[in-house]
Formats: sequence, C-alpha cells, structure tokens
Amino acid sequence: MVNKSALKNQFCELTGTSTTTAGRYLDASKYNLEQAVDTYYEKHASKSSPNSKSNGKSSTSDIHLVAIFDQYKDANNPEIIDIDGTLKYLEDLGIDPDDPKSLTLAFLLKSPSVGVFEKSKFLTTWQYYKIHDVKAMSKFLVNFHHDVLHDKGTYTDIDTDKVIDFKQLYDFTFGFLKESDNQKALDIDLTISYWKLLLPLITSVYFTKNNPHNEDDKAKVEERVQNWYDFLTNSNTRPVITFDTWSMFYLFFLEVILPDPYKLSNYDEMAAWPSKMDEYIEYLSDYNLI
Repeated sequence: MVNKSALKNQFCELTGTSTTTAGRYLDASKYNLEQAVDTYYEKHASKSSPNSKSNGKSSTSDIHLVAIFDQYKDANNPEIIDIDGTLKYLEDLGIDPDDPKSLTLAFLLKSPSVGVFEKSKFLTTWQYYKIHDVKAMSKFLVNFHHDVLHDKGTYTDIDTDKVIDFKQLYDFTFGFLKESDNQKALDIDLTISYWKLLLPLITSVYFTKNNPHNEDDKAKVEERVQNWYDFLTNSNTRPVITFDTWSMFYLFFLEVILPDPYKLSNYDEMAAWPSKMDEYIEYLSDYNLI
C-alpha cells in the first residue's frame, strides 16, 4: 500500500515546496513520485532542487539517491544511517568494515562519527559526483581511495574547493573517532588501532615510489612503528593522544622514520615536534634501540 504521507514528505524535501503542492502533483501522477517531481520541474524550469548543485543533475537523480539512503536509514532517526545500516551499506558496496576504504568512504561522505552517515552529506556528495546507484558508488570509491592515497590531486572538497590529499583523510580520522565535539584526546588503544590501519598504507606508497624492493628497510620501518606503540603503551603514565600529536606524527613518520629507519638521522631535537616524539627518541636511546 502506498504511504502517501511519506511520498509527500519526500516530494517536499526534493522540491522545497509545501505539502499542499506535493499533494496536488502526487494526486495528478497517481502517487508516482518520480513522475510528480519531474512534472513539477518541467513547470518550474528556472528552479533547481535544493539538494543539488547547479551542474545539470535532474530531480530523478535525487529520487534514486533518496531511495538508496532510505534502504539503510535508522528507524528512529530518518536523517541518518546508523551502525546497522552502515554495515549493510558496506556489505552492498563490497567493502569489509576493516578495509581502509571504509574509512575513505567516511571521509568522502563527511561522517560525523563512527558508523554514522548524515542524509544531507550523503545526497549532496553523490549528486555532486553524479553517482546514482550502489554499483557506481563502489567503483567510484575504489578510484577515489587510490587517488587520495597517492596524492594525485584529482578531487577537490565540495565545501572548501581545496584539493583533497591523504593528509586530510589522516587528520579527519581523529575527529571521526571522537565521541563528542568537546573531546580533546583519544584513548591510546584506539589511536594505535587506526595507526595500524593507516601507516602501512603510507609505507607502501613511500616504498613504491622510492625503493620498492628494499625489504630490509621496510622491516626496519615496521620495527620503528612497533617501538612507537611499545613506547606509548609502556609509559609510566598511560597517555592519551591529542590532535596535535596525532597530526604531527604523520609528518614525523614521513620525514624522520621512513627516510632512515635505522638511525632516524633526520630528527632534530631543536625542531618543534610535540613532546611525545622527543620522548620517543629518548626511549629508543635509553633502551639501546638506536
């Protein structure tokens, strides 16, 4: 049975009109939402859907995306996809929750927290890229992930118009993992679990570009990363990780660990590294690990 109230709400959302207008167009189309919206825009050609940018997308595309979103939306809050819907969405995309591409998807759709997607961001992003079905989303995500991982600079942020790179995804991860907006630090075990997801990606890209066959250097990098984890978890005062430490470790990893994992010769004690990195070097020295 047709849910007329739900169809009216969708019509209003897509066109920005009143329920009275929605009822009139839906009645005329015998409650065929796609036909009703198309008829509305044919009669109001100068107007565009409030959910789309002025790049030639049709209202039909909006309907398809709303229908996809509605497959996964939370029963108690229709404006979000919550954890259960997210797991089903990932399954339909062919992505394991532990796959780094699941994090890339969260970054792409500007997820506010783990396991949550907002309807407005979902619709706006996929409309912007002219993607209107799950199969196309999956294919796009593979390309987007590869581009961001290798800093190719093909894509720009739809809000800021800045070129998207891997550092943005890396920094996004910290906020994504917070449980509240005013949270200033993350638990060490949580941050290590995400470093274990991200740092191998950075390592792989680095060695592919610089020395793809040097297995000894790769092994030493892995050892230095494990040293970092051991240092953090075995500290006298169990640490939490601030955004400054999280963000700057990315640069420390690129500039100090990867180029010379044996001696860390690029480390400069006078440089403005967060204290945790200075303490890490001291830890390596104290335990004769460097």
